[in-house]
Amino acid sequence: LFAGSHEAAQRAAMIYSFMASCKEHQINPYQWLKDTLDRIPDTKLSELHTLIPSPQWRPMEQNT
Repeated sequence: LFAGSHEAAQRAAMIYSFMASCKEHQINPYQWLKDTLDRIPDTKLSELHTLIPSPQWRPMEQNT
């Protein structure tokens, strides 16, 4: 795998890890990423852990 730089390789590895977590928990990666990007502006630093793909994750529209 050629990423162009060490920093790019680290970013790619992070995305691959998120996608693997989605797959492990049977979460649609596109849906998770879109929902997460929508939530980030309103999420407190102390609550960032709630955005990680896990069995408890639900799209925002399902949380209301």
